[in-house]
Amino acid sequence: MSDTFAYYNGQWMARSEVSVNLGDRGFYLGDAVFDLFRTFGGRPYRLCDHVERFFRSLKYVRIDPGLTASEVEAIGTECVRRNEDLRGEVGDWSVWFGATRGIGGWRTLDARPTVIVFCAQVPFGSFARFYDSGAHLVTPRTRNHPPETLEPKLKHTSRMHLNLADVEARDVDVDAWPVMLDTAGNLSEGSGSNVFLVSGGTLRTPPGRNVLHGVTRAAVMELASQLGVTVVEEDLQPYDLYTADEVFLSSTPFFVLPITRTDGRTVGDGRPGAVTSQLLAAFGEQVGVDLPEQALRYADAESTI
Repeated sequence: MSDTFAYYNGQWMARSEVSVNLGDRGFYLGDAVFDLFRTFGGRPYRLCDHVERFFRSLKYVRIDPGLTASEVEAIGTECVRRNEDLRGEVGDWSVWFGATRGIGGWRTLDARPTVIVFCAQVPFGSFARFYDSGAHLVTPRTRNHPPETLEPKLKHTSRMHLNLADVEARDVDVDAWPVMLDTAGNLSEGSGSNVFLVSGGTLRTPPGRNVLHGVTRAAVMELASQLGVTVVEEDLQPYDLYTADEVFLSSTPFFVLPITRTDGRTVGDGRPGAVTSQLLAAFGEQVGVDLPEQALRYADAESTI
């Protein structure tokens, strides 16, 4: 695709011109936090919520980006505006914004932060076909971090455990998506997604203590309540996953992704469930985009994130 505009430490430039110093702690120590939002029909969705979560992460790790939340929100909006002419090539944007602690040595904590905001294609090709057939889920060996080691509510770039979960899931099923357990054996989250089950008409999801507080997770629960579906946050085990009527993942790129197999077991009747389909249709009406149709139309667009 054509080169997009990106924000780098106060300047706008072509994304291809952005380079990160090899001495940046975000590069070689993972000392960085980030967030991302996407557009629907070119309109940012819940940008304020993503920026607020970004600043909670910054506060937790004690990085001062030198910008206010309103300034970051304005930069995100400007990034979408500057790249609007290119959106026709990809359908919609994922907009990534992050801050590293900056250039510094192993124990240097007072460096000048690096701040980057850029647009990329929504990775439609990774999930488009699953709206209809449903994806497969695997619970990998790698466990999610407990709050005692690394706070799961923190959206950080130190994501090796998530990468390993992906690798281990694909060892079992090349198309599988992972959902990790926590150290107590309860369901936690996927590698960039939250998990939901439907049992007896009730929507169930792991509690907030051991998972990232997904913006889309919150949107799903709000929409479900509006549709008259009871929502419960509670500890869930693989047993609940295997015996559920429906399973789906929630994440910024796809909103909800139906799951029709978990660890080799068929979910329900092997097709996306009624509550899952209802949520997807209602959300599409809310944002004015037919998500499955858009995903299939742009599935071949090259994705960079």
